[in-house]
Amino acid sequence: MDGRRLAAVVASAAAIFVAVALGASAQQKDSGPQSEPGGIRGFVSAHVATERELERKLEAVPDPAHAEAELEFLTSAPHLAGTEASRSIAEHLRDKLRSYGFDSEIAAYKVWLPMPVKLELEMTEPEKMALARPEEPIAEDAATNDPRAVPGMHGYSAPGDVTAPVVYVNYGLPDDYNKLAEIGVKVEGKIALARYGNSYRGVKVLVAEEHKCAALILYSDPADDGYVQGDPVPKGPWRPMSGIQRGSVLYIFRYPGDPLSPGKPMTDSRASTAVEGAFSLPRIPSLPISAKDAQELLSRLDGPRVPKGWQGGMPFTYHTGPGRAVAHLQVEMDAQNPVRTLYDVIGKLRGKTDDEWVVAGNHHDAWVRGAVDPGSGTASMLEAARSLGTLAKDGWKPRRTIVVCFWDGEEFGLLGSTAWVEDHETELKRKAAVYVNVDMGVAGPNFGGSGTPSLAQVVRDAAREVKDPKTGGSVFEAWQHQRKEKGGRAEAAPEVMKTEAAPEMGVLGSGSDYTPFFQHEGIPSLDMGFAGEYGVYHSMYDDFFWMKHFGDPNFVYHAAMGRIAGLTTLRMAEADVLPFDYVAYANAVENAEKQLEAAAKTQGAPLEFGGLRAAVAGMKDAATNAQRAAEAASVNGCERAACERLNRALVEVEQALLAPGGLGGRPWYRHTIYAPGTYTGYAAVVLPGVREALDQKNWDGAKREVRALEAALSRATKKLEEAAGE
Repeated sequence: MDGRRLAAVVASAAAIFVAVALGASAQQKDSGPQSEPGGIRGFVSAHVATERELERKLEAVPDPAHAEAELEFLTSAPHLAGTEASRSIAEHLRDKLRSYGFDSEIAAYKVWLPMPVKLELEMTEPEKMALARPEEPIAEDAATNDPRAVPGMHGYSAPGDVTAPVVYVNYGLPDDYNKLAEIGVKVEGKIALARYGNSYRGVKVLVAEEHKCAALILYSDPADDGYVQGDPVPKGPWRPMSGIQRGSVLYIFRYPGDPLSPGKPMTDSRASTAVEGAFSLPRIPSLPISAKDAQELLSRLDGPRVPKGWQGGMPFTYHTGPGRAVAHLQVEMDAQNPVRTLYDVIGKLRGKTDDEWVVAGNHHDAWVRGAVDPGSGTASMLEAARSLGTLAKDGWKPRRTIVVCFWDGEEFGLLGSTAWVEDHETELKRKAAVYVNVDMGVAGPNFGGSGTPSLAQVVRDAAREVKDPKTGGSVFEAWQHQRKEKGGRAEAAPEVMKTEAAPEMGVLGSGSDYTPFFQHEGIPSLDMGFAGEYGVYHSMYDDFFWMKHFGDPNFVYHAAMGRIAGLTTLRMAEADVLPFDYVAYANAVENAEKQLEAAAKTQGAPLEFGGLRAAVAGMKDAATNAQRAAEAASVNGCERAACERLNRALVEVEQALLAPGGLGGRPWYRHTIYAPGTYTGYAAVVLPGVREALDQKNWDGAKREVRALEAALSRATKKLEEAAGE
């Protein structure tokens, strides 16, 4: 992905705040509109039997052998965004959707997407040594000996030519630089060497830029995803010493998508912003390298021994530098023809009404072959689409139109999905009821999901219906069990919504294609997949061989993911009353507000929270009444026009939580309850406008954000009152 990313395995302090703030959302056990026992949430009793029969037919379709064949094709060659190979994959997906009965087309978008011309790194002192060496092929896997693989690179790195001493900065986050300052290590003008982990790589570039480093080198330490964790490929699933984590360093926490056309797709290859003024572009060069190359630099650093917790997994004592190691780094990007075409695939299964849409998506571009990221999600989404298409060929027509999308350019910064969402903003606001995202669909056996709190029970309900291939019980039961152990979806672990009876659900920050739907347009969204021991993220080793030997050898979890995605989409498309749980949402907001007050008090912030508390209380009361109305409608039924008004009001609650002018300093991000943190990267911050203003001790800004939050909650309350018929 960048999507649900391994960079969020361990949250920073701002992300940990999310986990605490969301604890109260779990107090609702199985709340939300539902029918009598044995029914289905959101369905009137008279329609349950029909829905059960549809679900039985749908679950019979996903097939491990079919998913395996698709993944083998999808990973048959590298298919980087902006290339002919990516276009070929898009055409394949378009044709597949057509064969399933979808009206499917390619939506092409122009984006500013420079590619590397020269990527060089050399240690110049104490001896000369060429670094930034390519990943080493393994004999057992012919795909790793492919000259078409893009070298280790950072998408949207600034160009630069730098020669300077090297300083080790641990994970390269603000606290790390503060620690270096405390022990007297100066970083200005140096080349910072940081390891991946704990935040998005673009955040690390920003922090290095803020501390006036000349450049940044990133590497994957074996303590994090290499031999310290387990056997590397080809013996095990972890990253070998020569493995490189490619990735974008676009500042998507400011805004994703084309950096030169913020807020709208580029028109006729013309940008609205000059490169020099682009708010989301880094200003210093950066480059990813392997642990093998990083070892050559780290082992030659002098200076103090690293602080506690900074020692990685290589067999020598780490020092901060500077010291003997001096490096020359050169990054040259294509300045002659940087505008390239992306190919989004949009397939529609027309409903009885086209006034409401259920949208599901996955991206198809990959850094190299991308078996897990994104191929496993693509193959699983194809199985879901094939299942829905099979129902349609048998005569079924969905209540709501189902839109299945495969996005391009996700890896560079959510380019394709953002362009399409911005291009269809008016229509999506009017029609889209939900967005279902599957990115890295399968990397192992541990299911997890993230989403707006109103959809947590929807995911849990779907997991209850699907058999877990390993245990023979339901996916839900396996999910419950794994919450007591390490594992599950890595990026969901810090930000959880726990209940006594339910497994963990994460909240949405950023890093995958739900971002423009949820954070920019306020469309209720969720994200899900199966995780596991996955150490080859964004490397050329993430290929069919890896999946066949380590991730899902029999492709049974791909089929299970297809069932869960298909079932979730089907239920949202067919529900009489959309099964949103706003009582859980209101509880989450209430607890977050309490934690915010406590944080403000600790910091001595001169803020008044009486109005905010009243707004939260109003939302809670309205949510309770709306829930009763929804439950009554789903049990007793309602006239078509009344149900349509109820469903529209329920959908628009999320939209009401957007701030028209966006968050302070980040106008593209408009969601007042959840947003990626400026320094947490993908991980979410709850009540982000106020929280980040507090962290910056910007009291005037915090006051403005409190007022904006109060207004958003009041708008949401009015929508809930509409749903309740008040």
